[in-house]
Amino acid sequence: MSMTELRREIEFGLENLEKIYVSICRFAQQEIDVEVKTSALTYECLGYYNAIEHLIVRILKFRRVEIPSGSFSHRDTLKTFETLVNERSVVADEEVLKVVENLMAFRHVATKIYGFLIDASKLRFVIRDIEESHHRMKQLMLDVVVAVEEK
Repeated sequence: MSMTELRREIEFGLENLEKIYVSICRFAQQEIDVEVKTSALTYECLGYYNAIEHLIVRILKFRRVEIPSGSFSHRDTLKTFETLVNERSVVADEEVLKVVENLMAFRHVATKIYGFLIDASKLRFVIRDIEESHHRMKQLMLDVVVAVEEK
């Protein structure tokens, strides 16, 4: 994969991340049935995490880093990404990386048999994290691409 292809894929991924973010903000502001709203926001927040992980995987593949597999693949993928960030001396906002970790944990709960544990009050924390870190999340991905390009 060329640098141009990576940039194109990252731009596409960031556009998707932005669309999901806008959808989360829109749903969060609507006055609709709490159960419907919780389901919709859970789905969108799960999509937000998946979009972030897709960006991470694209960057790792570009670097020809083996993508982790197995029962801990999500955690290991994030750890591998954090290692790359540190190796490339990217100034990463630790809070943003923590949000990604929290979203990964949320993904686990939302996709496994624990979905019934998600309620509107708990979901508000996930939404707040996304709203407060979204722009910094996008910047982190762009910074990592630049760092990968430079070295």
